[in-house]
Amino acid sequence: MNDLSKEDNFRDIVKIKKGSVLFHEGEKSSYLYIVAKGKVLLVKEDEDGIRSLGITGEKNFIGVLSMFNDEKRYASAIALEDTDVFMIKKSDIRKVLKDCPEWVTNIMVTLTDRLRDVDELMREHRVVSSELENDFELNNIEKKEMKDALKEYRSRRGI
Repeated sequence: MNDLSKEDNFRDIVKIKKGSVLFHEGEKSSYLYIVAKGKVLLVKEDEDGIRSLGITGEKNFIGVLSMFNDEKRYASAIALEDTDVFMIKKSDIRKVLKDCPEWVTNIMVTLTDRLRDVDELMREHRVVSSELENDFELNNIEKKEMKDALKEYRSRRGI
């Protein structure tokens, strides 16, 4: 497999410190993230506080569901450890797809829509792999730290 950093589009790694927010739920989506190193937790805030949705790690994508439409972020993403990511602009992805035959774009949109539907169905029914279930649990200290990080991010970004 090719090293992502050798690709022309993947020259600049962005370093994210542990506890930093990559993006916030409800925010406009401008980037697709590829995790080069580290772990990122996806969380949702609700009336009960913070709910963990999942952990993503090396060579995984974050934000793919909003690349082909103008929907806002469904969840927030917080670095669980010092993390390196590649940030790809939504506009750059659209430029690449513009040069492809229309059927390629249609396939990408269809796959993304289907993935969103499956993702929502799994969340609705709280379907989680049994081996990952413990990874999603946050203790009260972690919940407070994440809640504080999200609050600080909202304040800084004017959300």
